[in-house]
Amino acid sequence: MAPTLLPGDRLIVESRTYARRPPRIGEVVLAADPREPGRELIKRVASVDTALGEVELLGDAPGESTDSRAFGRVPLAAIRWRASIRYWPPGRAGQIRE
Repeated sequence: MAPTLLPGDRLIVESRTYARRPPRIGEVVLAADPREPGRELIKRVASVDTALGEVELLGDAPGESTDSRAFGRVPLAAIRWRASIRYWPPGRAGQIRE
């Protein structure tokens, strides 16, 4: 997810938003990895199809990212968390932008 997220970044994530609405394009989310369900991926929402209940997830570094281009769309239910704030390192602290 570079340059948005770098190794060592620490995030605050929350799930209450998605109890009220579906993910929005541009949000950074954590989702179940469709290839390994016990693992979570952090990706950016590229598109949402509420009629089919699917979300397309893309990484910010396309050449280095395994995302919906490799595994296809994921079900809306696979989206578990929204990344809202980076709190570490202090010099990069702040909101995660869409």
